[in-house]
Amino acid sequence: MRHPAVHAALAFITGEFSGTVAELTDRIGISRRRFVQVFSDEIGLAPKLFCRIQRFQSVLRVVHGKDGNEIDWADVALDAGYFDQAHFNHDFREFSGISPGTYLKHRTAHLNHVPLIE
Repeated sequence: MRHPAVHAALAFITGEFSGTVAELTDRIGISRRRFVQVFSDEIGLAPKLFCRIQRFQSVLRVVHGKDGNEIDWADVALDAGYFDQAHFNHDFREFSGISPGTYLKHRTAHLNHVPLIE
């Protein structure tokens, strides 16, 4: 059985929540340190990293299947909760190993597949 704080956090994170871990722990009513420990133990990732991955996944869902000319990357980044396009580009490269433009050129029908580029 999941710790109630982890259960509540997952509901917030996978929903419309776009705040910080500190805001999340204030809502849940657990100390930040304890929350990070419990979340990491149960999920296998720190909450901040989990949130970053969820945000990156939301970007992939938005752009999946769209023509590259239809995509305004700055708008996509802001809508996903990134502070700016540079922050977005950093996360995109960190999680996929390629730039957003390269991803579009080489993407497949599989949402979470990132092609190996030589």
